[in-house]
Amino acid sequence: MGLWGFLAVAVIFGCLLEAYRVYAKSKSRTSKADVERLEARLAGLESSGNLEERVRALEAIVTDPKFQLDREISKLETPGGKSASG
Repeated sequence: MGLWGFLAVAVIFGCLLEAYRVYAKSKSRTSKADVERLEARLAGLESSGNLEERVRALEAIVTDPKFQLDREISKLETPGGKSASG
């Protein structure tokens, strides 16, 4: 490989390296923005108390004896004990 071949490989390698650096930099910027957006959303949910109310409502539904009975009846009604939706 002569001088021109070496220069061509060096230029191609340099371009690929720079392209990877730009890609990595933009990817890290995007992920930081996503994390900040999710943290702000979580803080908003926690401060409003809405999240805690939702969890309590779900706990009440799941621990309700009627809900448990309905699930057991649904299992008996479908062949093989599998739910109709899945």
